[in-house]
Amino acid sequence: MSAKKNLSLYLIQNSSDLAGQVVNDVLVKGQFKVPDQEKSAAIAMYDNFLTFLGNIIEQDNQDVPSELIKWSKNNAQNQVTSQRNISEIVSRYGPTRDVFADLLLHLSDQFELSKKDTVYIFKRINQIFDISLDETVRAFEDIVEKHKKAMQEEADLLFSPIVPIQAGIAVLPLIGKIDKHRASYLINKVVPGISQMHLDYLIADFSGINHMDEVTAHHIQEIGSVLRLLGIKVITTGITPNLALTAVKSGIDMSRVESFTNVKEALNKLNTFV
Repeated sequence: MSAKKNLSLYLIQNSSDLAGQVVNDVLVKGQFKVPDQEKSAAIAMYDNFLTFLGNIIEQDNQDVPSELIKWSKNNAQNQVTSQRNISEIVSRYGPTRDVFADLLLHLSDQFELSKKDTVYIFKRINQIFDISLDETVRAFEDIVEKHKKAMQEEADLLFSPIVPIQAGIAVLPLIGKIDKHRASYLINKVVPGISQMHLDYLIADFSGINHMDEVTAHHIQEIGSVLRLLGIKVITTGITPNLALTAVKSGIDMSRVESFTNVKEALNKLNTFV
């Protein structure tokens, strides 16, 4: 029986014990501390990986074990869920490669593997680890992007809730910073909702706004123009001197917009007409 065949059988038959040894050596070498559940998942994955490695030693097989890919993506998910950096995962790959290199050198001596076969197996291990690392980072970035998008959508909802006050009147309290994204959100998401509320007046309250640039000021003017075309009169409240200055610098004609110090003052004025 060939040396490669003997090594193949050894890896398959002892994959579980070797997996436990690999994980323990990596944790010691890298001085990592991980939860027991994460350690058990790693042992199970390397058990599968070593069995896979044993099966491909005698083949020119370029496949990657599906369990390794699944494990890599789960690592990314765990990092996002626990709000940890991806660098914690990336830093484990170096010690892991070292541990596998030591294991392979020991086994190549034990089974009298040729240098050519040893180099081939080592290259395949590194290739698989490269794919695993790539999958982990890519999954982490995808998950983070989805979380950011979800958080942005939630922030947008909090930023611009439409609050009905009485028949025909609602308040749009604006909070935080109006940037290009939020101005676009107002136009594409909030304005259509306002148009369905059968309003006569909308009070746009700027008292919670801490910054607005000239580009965004023009977006806000566009929103007001659209609402006026829908037959809704826009009244502003809470305009600070800085926001007013930005509007003037942007060339916006504030004389067309009725403005009050606060929402209560605006409502008192409107109620004299209702």
